[in-house]
Amino acid sequence: MSTTTAVITAWSAVSPYGTGSEALTQGLRSGTAPEPSATPEEWLSEPSATARLVPGFDVREALGRVGTRGMDRMTGLTAVAVRELLGDEEGDTGTGLVLGTAAGGVQGFLEFTKASLEGERPIDVPPSKVPNMAMNRAASASAIRHGLKGPNSTVAAGRLSGLIALAHARRLLADGRARRVLCGSVEEYSASRAQLAHRAYGDEAVVGEGCAMVLLEPGDATGGALAEVLAVHHRVALTEDFADALAATVHDALTTAGVRPGEIWAAVPGGAPGPAGEQEQQVLQALFTASARDRVPSPALLGDTAAATASFQIAALLSAPDGAGRIALITATDPDGPVGCAVLRLLTNATPASGTPTGEAADGSGRADGVV
Repeated sequence: MSTTTAVITAWSAVSPYGTGSEALTQGLRSGTAPEPSATPEEWLSEPSATARLVPGFDVREALGRVGTRGMDRMTGLTAVAVRELLGDEEGDTGTGLVLGTAAGGVQGFLEFTKASLEGERPIDVPPSKVPNMAMNRAASASAIRHGLKGPNSTVAAGRLSGLIALAHARRLLADGRARRVLCGSVEEYSASRAQLAHRAYGDEAVVGEGCAMVLLEPGDATGGALAEVLAVHHRVALTEDFADALAATVHDALTTAGVRPGEIWAAVPGGAPGPAGEQEQQVLQALFTASARDRVPSPALLGDTAAATASFQIAALLSAPDGAGRIALITATDPDGPVGCAVLRLLTNATPASGTPTGEAADGSGRADGVV
């Protein structure tokens, strides 16, 4: 739980629609899902498998050859999202980074384990595979690359990872440990993750990937602000009764924010597969109108983005037009039990979906400096 007010002053994303906030805004407003692409043969043994990938993404092409040898896809996606968010700004000791992930890169873990089992000795693992098995690889490498010398944290909470990262970032600001914090969550496409997803959810699951990041600053920050974070609450449904746990969490968050259910302009669900997602929809249907539930395009258009889902929900909300002064709710459930929500007050209308956005940086970072 977190109750300290903070504001989002910029955002960006790397998604199956492309790189930058404008690409995601245009894609979501179109209401059309990105075209699934065939997965490379070396990634999945099933020739018919498809996924929603970041178009043409290659780590070394996106970031250059310096410092990217052996860098995994998850780290590359995170580093690009951080770059898009910061633009030409340099990091400093007052800038922190909090990244949510499922458990780091599954592919990196398995490649390391395979090399250890196949080598003459368990320690005979190629050095290039060692960093990618660390859960904090993406956050630490991105901070080093972009000069972010403030607190650096990685949180793992499944589909709630983006909300947990947001809550932790608020605590860092409240405790005076950082002047500003980049926070978000990431998920990569890999052979290992695709096979796990298909085993869990069947062939109808279309795996997505990407990273969404916001810049969080104290509530009294000068300059433009896109949204005020009023409350973030989460708990665990120990008996798979997701509905009761989520309803209680939403009630607590709205009470903390001083908001009544009827004041919610938009309710954005996480859309988890199975009973967790079904019960989430039941809670939202019981509390909010159909117009509120349908107002913001669903990030499900991106495919199953797993740990990155909640951050893409925030990005989708920030992409919605005509929200200035409105209050919105983001909810998330994970089949393993965690449930949570965030209450945000939008402070400016979203930028246009095409052309050079008014109030947005030309670099596509989603900034609205000077727009209140």
